[in-house]
Amino acid sequence: MILFPNIGFQRRDGNWRLNVHGWRFQKSNRNKLLGESSSAIAQRLVHFFATSEQIIYYNDTFQRDRLKPFMVQGKKNEEILIIIGNKHNYTTKTDDDGQFRTSFIIPDVDVHELENATRTDRVITYKAVGDNGDLWHGKIHLLKRHGLSIISDIDDTIKVSEVLDKIRLVANTFIHHFRVVEGMPEVYRGWNDKYNCTFHYLSAMPDQLYAVTKDFVDDHQFPDGTFHMRHFHWSSISIYNFVHSIDTKMHKTNHLRYFIFNSLRTLVLIGDSGEHDPEIYGFIARKYPKRIRWIFIRAVKGETKDDKRFLKAFKDIPREKWLVFTDPINELPKDLNIA
Repeated sequence: MILFPNIGFQRRDGNWRLNVHGWRFQKSNRNKLLGESSSAIAQRLVHFFATSEQIIYYNDTFQRDRLKPFMVQGKKNEEILIIIGNKHNYTTKTDDDGQFRTSFIIPDVDVHELENATRTDRVITYKAVGDNGDLWHGKIHLLKRHGLSIISDIDDTIKVSEVLDKIRLVANTFIHHFRVVEGMPEVYRGWNDKYNCTFHYLSAMPDQLYAVTKDFVDDHQFPDGTFHMRHFHWSSISIYNFVHSIDTKMHKTNHLRYFIFNSLRTLVLIGDSGEHDPEIYGFIARKYPKRIRWIFIRAVKGETKDDKRFLKAFKDIPREKWLVFTDPINELPKDLNIA
């Protein structure tokens, strides 16, 4: 079982809506591909769609820890017991993919007790129990009604993935060591220290990669936060098609609306030009102008702020609200001008 770090929103009445998201899975026939020859099989498949020039990006073996989550199957219709503290027990069921999402309303006084018990600011823990009695621990990050939240993409925003290139995307996702976008950890830590803000990683990549992505975030000392990824289905054919699908746009748009509808927090949106981030963020900023303080877009192809795409994506949005950058340390502001 995997429990994805999720959000607890404070409601108008002061109480809290706590959101839980997890994935229950079991072994699958696909495990046969994960024997000693799994890397060799994967590399042979590469030759069907990679040219001789592109094959250089597959000069290492596929990493099994990244492949394994794609070789299991979800356990559907399994009852999951959620235990929050000593007072609140709930049950939910997994869907056809083995995923479960649910939320609960808990009094403010109980949430404060849970914070004190865990000795952590803005984070509480819970337990999830499967049908065979196995116990797992999850985190819920608490968002008060007002404050600052940084909502960040992952691939090509804080981690080099090269999503515009099918071959390099696969290599950077499944073979090569994850590479950080230099300067981004320092910028995020600086904002966290200055504003005590919350961080939320909103990504188009499969949630099957959550564990290795969380390790990457921790290894490079990005601020801890919640993760909102998509579940990959084999019908998507490839990671490239999955990342660039219309469903990805809806995934990000719906999550941004969810933040806006459930709090009064000021949002800073950070993404890149490799996907649909400029268009998504521009749409949200026009729709909810008072809630968006900044939009930062990393130019993965060296574009400038005068590129026609950006002028169209950010039409009618004040110029001082958005910034296109290539050098995080020297171009992203240390002061976000948040009161």
